[in-house]
Amino acid sequence: HKTTMARMHVAWRLLVPLLAAEVNSFSSRPSLSSFTNFPTSLAMSTTTDSWETLQSAASNTPVGSALDQESASRTAGTGAAFVQNKLRLFGADEKPKLTLYRDHAGWCPYCQKTMLLIEEKRIPINIELVPMRSYGDKPESFLRIVPSGLLPALLVETSDGRKQVVTESQVIMELLDSWHPVEDGFKQMMPSEEDSASMQR
Repeated sequence: HKTTMARMHVAWRLLVPLLAAEVNSFSSRPSLSSFTNFPTSLAMSTTTDSWETLQSAASNTPVGSALDQESASRTAGTGAAFVQNKLRLFGADEKPKLTLYRDHAGWCPYCQKTMLLIEEKRIPINIELVPMRSYGDKPESFLRIVPSGLLPALLVETSDGRKQVVTESQVIMELLDSWHPVEDGFKQMMPSEEDSASMQR
């Protein structure tokens, strides 16, 4: 006990001068009032650049230029895979006869697995983005084509101009796979009917 008290006494004798020096240093520090006169150059700007000006400035940066090029490629149907692509050509010269209606946010797992098959097989296709019900009402233009509002939906345009709608992701995937066979240079993604073991899996 005596040893502990002696150590505390020594520590206190060392600490008091340090505290005193710290208190005295406050008198030499600048007061808060000295910080009120900031240079005018640091004041907040009262003008706002237009969106076009900001966009042009961003486009002049390396990253902005690359993003602009990628956006143009996606519009042309030649860009990288992206949830909001509206066209996928994969080297095709003609406008696709197929249109896939999918969710615009990429949250629908049935739309996603359908898109994975399309990307892997490189099937040329048009894409229309439709909000899921959690984001609000579906547009009337879509409901006229698909009254149930189900996603995904595949719109098929035949050579004679007729249009037919297919729903249910599994059905869509099986049709896309059979319409784009290995013989035409596409990957086979679904097991053949003769492959009973794979079909059972």
